[in-house]
Amino acid sequence: MTAVKHDSNTDIFRGQLFVFVKNNPIAYGKDATLNVTTEEIDVSNKMMSGGWKGSLPGKKSFSVTSESLYTQKEDQESFPSLLRRQIKDETFDFVLGEAKVDNQTATGGQFELDKSKPYYKGTMMITSLDVKSTDGDIATCSASFTGVGALEEGEIIP
Repeated sequence: MTAVKHDSNTDIFRGQLFVFVKNNPIAYGKDATLNVTTEEIDVSNKMMSGGWKGSLPGKKSFSVTSESLYTQKEDQESFPSLLRRQIKDETFDFVLGEAKVDNQTATGGQFELDKSKPYYKGTMMITSLDVKSTDGDIATCSASFTGVGALEEGEIIP
């Protein structure tokens, strides 16, 4: 078996991951987190040797969090649109992945999912939504989502 060569200059991801809700990125995102957990099923018993605990994997779940700058622009996925989804108890499709940028300027552009790079998708619901406004600072939005069903790897299209 040949050892795998690791190279910090080329192997480490240097891109930006976006949370997309129904194909639109959460506007002005600053932070995106995907957390995947597996419950632990205790199978410890008297027949296990040495007094060690035994476990097997159980149910899986995932959650997503997003931090962004606050905007009220209606055609963007932002606090007002997310709040409407939460009030309506909506579940909706999401994707976490890199974006392709068109018409880029120094202050923005048009962002869409780059399906030529790895991405993850599923359905989720909003569990928490906060807006914060501090004197002399830019208002921010925090959103927490819980997965509904399975998390999947997206099909990479070269």
